[in-house]
Amino acid sequence: MSKIKDVECSIEVIAGQIAAQQMLIETIIVEVMRKKAIDEAEIMALLTQGTDVFERNENMTKHETFGATGTLTSVLDTIKRAKDAKLID
Repeated sequence: MSKIKDVECSIEVIAGQIAAQQMLIETIIVEVMRKKAIDEAEIMALLTQGTDVFERNENMTKHETFGATGTLTSVLDTIKRAKDAKLID
């Protein structure tokens, strides 16, 4: 296998690991909200502030900002799906 193919495979493995970690974090956030350990308003404020910080951070590339805000948007989507499924209030 070529060095480039090795690097591509490594990147794909890391991407899969990050996707799984994100899924776990989203699951934990929904569970914490379900148990009322954190208020919905608090988590929404955190996600909104985080998005604003990433979008204003001049030290991040456009791709980094896209990835970071996409992750936070995914959390918001997970919360919405959990609410639609009546898993959380």
